[in-house]
Amino acid sequence: MSFASLPYELRSHIWSLAVEPRRITKVRMKKSGGSFSKKQRQQGKDILYETTSTPPPALMHVCRESRQHAPYQRAFTAGTEPRWTWVNFELDIFCVSSLYSIEDIVSHRSEVQRLQIRTDDDDDWYESATTYRVLSILYEFVNLREIQVVLEPGDLMWGDVFTEQSFGDCPRENITFVHEGSGLVLTGPQLKLVSDWRMVFSFDSEGNPPEADRLSEEIEHALDDTWHLTMAQMHEVV
Repeated sequence: MSFASLPYELRSHIWSLAVEPRRITKVRMKKSGGSFSKKQRQQGKDILYETTSTPPPALMHVCRESRQHAPYQRAFTAGTEPRWTWVNFELDIFCVSSLYSIEDIVSHRSEVQRLQIRTDDDDDWYESATTYRVLSILYEFVNLREIQVVLEPGDLMWGDVFTEQSFGDCPRENITFVHEGSGLVLTGPQLKLVSDWRMVFSFDSEGNPPEADRLSEEIEHALDDTWHLTMAQMHEVV
């Protein structure tokens, strides 16, 4: 029996099962070299195209019936020379390699629902997040419901960023932090716990206690709970 001879309802169900979440990567925008007024730039008249390195979903290349059942819509249609592709904003996750790359997502900020943030291309990401507050752009992503932050090895400062900075209207419980090496996934409070425990309550990376002449200073530092989680608060997180 061929696939085409299967009942229509069964074929439709199979097409729906073929849909998988994809990573929308390397989103970039190309602007025209012409002269534009401020109003024209605000309207996006100076944009040639937006594009992504992610290829179109395979389901759009199978046959007419697969395309009819594929839950995708045209995206990256902005500009005078658009290079559009197909995106499922509910399933696909937009991935950026630096905090400033979030700005490259221009015409679909109100539609993006899932966002992954890396800091591979941003050595000063902590200053960008805290001093320059570049995460404030996330308020323009009004339908954002999930954020994944990929942690570089040993990088725990995102715990402070989670506590002190805003991530737009994304629900705080849907913000997770992924350790790239192990695949461990932490919530914001869990990451803050790990960060504070390592900095305040634990020995150094080699298991050594503080030096004797600094012990009283370290104790006073640990007892000052105005800037870190207390042991009781850590217990609640666990």
